[in-house]
Amino acid sequence: MSINKTPAEALGFTAYLQHNNYSPATIDRYTRHVASLEAWYSLEVINCQKKDILTYLNYLKTKKKLSVNSRNNALIALRHYFDYLLQENQVATNPTHLIKLRGLNKRTLIHIYNLEELEQLADAYYQLEVRRTQENLQQGKGGYLQQRAYYAKLRNYAVLQLFIYQGLHTREVLQLKTDDLQLQKATIHIAKGSTRGNARTLPLNAMQIGTLMQYLHEVRPELQTANTDNTLFLPIPKKHPKANKQPELCFKGLNRQLERFDRNYTSLVQLRSSVITYWISTQGLRKAQYLAGHKSISSTESYIPNLIEDLAEDITKFNPF
Repeated sequence: MSINKTPAEALGFTAYLQHNNYSPATIDRYTRHVASLEAWYSLEVINCQKKDILTYLNYLKTKKKLSVNSRNNALIALRHYFDYLLQENQVATNPTHLIKLRGLNKRTLIHIYNLEELEQLADAYYQLEVRRTQENLQQGKGGYLQQRAYYAKLRNYAVLQLFIYQGLHTREVLQLKTDDLQLQKATIHIAKGSTRGNARTLPLNAMQIGTLMQYLHEVRPELQTANTDNTLFLPIPKKHPKANKQPELCFKGLNRQLERFDRNYTSLVQLRSSVITYWISTQGLRKAQYLAGHKSISSTESYIPNLIEDLAEDITKFNPF
């Protein structure tokens, strides 16, 4: 069945993607990829076999001149589509499974922090930003603006700890609600959101409890306004002209400060990658998949090369011959 010839099926695939929290842009891209296969294939798509998919991918390469990454994007879209058809019992197998394209540009990570380095990064932020601002206040420097800076840096410190101990996405941090935080149980709940990650409940590190209590009872009341809802970290109002860039705006200061005193730091995504790599090495793939909120184990497996590279480096260092 085709999404071109049967609108009901198109709606079904769209609903399937929406149910799995894919963005409208992704849904549009995936359905266009399926429509492209439909236009190329002479029969109904449900009749596609693995050899047909391979021939289609070769067509995209030779006739459409698509790059390997573009062809891989098409393959991913088709994989989701056949998973949908499989779920609906319209096909017996997914013909895209086990197909992998050679020459893909794999993601590389500049520096993977170990747990000690992550904690040192958090401590450096606290000492160089929070404590220094607090000392200026105690010396009577800065007045109102210095006080606001102190509150903002305490908030940023609480946020930084969530990246370091829970490995959250920036949008997951922004979507947190006050009732997601259970300080008595020392847990935090991450709801299923637009990041497409799974919902999960994560333990809080003992180092975070005091910081989060201070933020909730001392800092947040000072930063909130009359229009504040129960969002934990008070994101930019929706009417803000750059509201669609909330993560970049909300974390711009934190990024700039971390870059200033750690030359290995590049982004908050780097911190999440470091945490997931640490989880894989200490708790195994399946546990790391849950903690990271990954729906697919393959998403977690993509971090394994970092461990292999570290192992290879150690072998070279201690066994040079």
